Formats: sequence, structure tokens, C-alpha cells
Amino acid sequence: MNSFRCSSLLLLGLLGAAYAQQKTPAKPQLPTKPEAPSVNCSDAPTSKACGSFKQLLEAHDKDILDSISSPTSYVCFRPNEDVFLIFHVKDPTEYFWLRLDDSSKGEKQYGSPVLAEFRNGLLYRTTNGIGYWFRSSPTEKEPIFKSRPDENYNDGATVIIAGTEISIDHTFKNQNGGTTQYSLTIRRSTGRFIETFASADTPGRTHSGTCLIYR
Repeated sequence: MNSFRCSSLLLLGLLGAAYAQQKTPAKPQLPTKPEAPSVNCSDAPTSKACGSFKQLLEAHDKDILDSISSPTSYVCFRPNEDVFLIFHVKDPTEYFWLRLDDSSKGEKQYGSPVLAEFRNGLLYRTTNGIGYWFRSSPTEKEPIFKSRPDENYNDGATVIIAGTEISIDHTFKNQNGGTTQYSLTIRRSTGRFIETFASADTPGRTHSGTCLIYR
């Protein structure tokens, strides 16, 4: 009887071990990524611009996917026009900071934010903000970016990325042969934006709205 009981226990143990080996090990849970904002083009004033962006996005357009793959990107729809803007920039990393000088704790790091303008579903203009991220010390959590305006490299654009807002200013030749002063400001927390055009030979224009934020 004892021999039968031992044999039964041994058989149960072997079956249990075999079952355990057959079980697929549970996959480790990967950290969840925040969902990308849904593209809803029901707002009438921005439906044309939104529709063009959505069409490019659904077609897996390389320019669009590359732009919104940056750590943070803003897609802004210009009301009543088939025009949208994408502002994107790579965040500074911990490995490329350079000392400003030997007597300062301040550091800088190269950066190149880009503002792309699409009209009627086609890339119309890009404005680069070549410059540097700055921080006063390695413990500073909110570095500030400032471009160096240069007509030869970035159309003389001034780009500032502060803790709360992004601002882009530059001039360009308009269709009348004059010069237009362009300005765009984006609130980083909400995506609210205001865009202005001013020139001596044409009436000024202002657009405002809310950008989609891709993080």
C-alpha cells in the first residue's frame, strides 16, 4: 500500500513538472506609451487643413511620420485655409553638454528645431532654428533653446523654446515683392497658438487655434 502511494505521488509530481514546462512563460509588461491624439476633422474652420494632414498620416507619409516621431511635436491647423504647420525638435541628451567656459557652470548643447509648412497637402516651406540649448547647471531640469539668426543657414529665424512657450520669428519675401514679418507662438502645455503676418504693403493677418501635441 505504501509502495502504491509513493508511486502515485511520484507520478503526480512528474505530471506537474511536465505541465509546468509546457506553460508559456508570461511576457514582461512593457511600459505603456501615451496614446497619440486622435485626428478629428469635424471642426469646420480647420477641416481642410486637418483633412490634408490626416490623409498624409494615413498614407504613412515619410515627412509626416519623421516629423511627429520627435519627442514632442506640434501640428497646428490654420483656420479657413488648407495649411498646417508642424514644429518639432529633439530634446537635449545628457551626453552632449559642453561647458560654456572654464569659469562658468553653464552648459550648452547644439539643437536644430524645424518648422514645416504644408499647403494643399504639399510641403511648402521649412524654417530651421539652428542654435543651442542652455542650462545654468547639470541639475537644471528645464533648459532653454535659443537660435542664432543667420541668413545663410536659417533664413534669419529667431527660435526660442522656454519652459512654457515656443516662439518663432523670421522675415520672408512676399508675393508683392516686399518683406513680411512672421511670428508664431505655441503654449507648450495646451498647444494653443497664435500666428501673425505683418508687412508695410499688405494688411496684417492673425490666426489662432490649438495644435495637436505628439509626445
